[in-house]
Amino acid sequence: MATMTTYTRRENARRAGVAAGVPTERIKITVHKSDGKVRFGWKEVDPSSGDTVRPQRRGDAAATPAAKRTEARPQRQHSERTAPKRPRAGGKCAAIWDHLDANPDTQVKELREVAVARGWNVNNAVCELYAWRRYTAITTGRN
Repeated sequence: MATMTTYTRRENARRAGVAAGVPTERIKITVHKSDGKVRFGWKEVDPSSGDTVRPQRRGDAAATPAAKRTEARPQRQHSERTAPKRPRAGGKCAAIWDHLDANPDTQVKELREVAVARGWNVNNAVCELYAWRRYTAITTGRN
């Protein structure tokens, strides 16, 4: 029979239970005292009856790192704070975006040449190109 994994702090035991996929309200912290030392473990309980559903054991499939890696991760979405926004009209960044709106297939090499010809900062123009691409992918649904 496998031995129970114990932790030095209650928070670590609760964190291990959550990492194993157990909802916080179903985790019961267990206290293990031996040789004057206190360690903490966890087990899953049914919150309505208080009965133990599944004790946590070392080598539990849900708690192994390999099991965590195989779980499907959700696609990362831009939050409102991190989503790219159009620059205000009238500035040089807005002029770059206007050029990119008119020429959506512009590549970095071509944009560098246009930036030099129009007096834009080349590095800033390239950064704006990538921001414009992220923005148009979000607003049009393209990948």
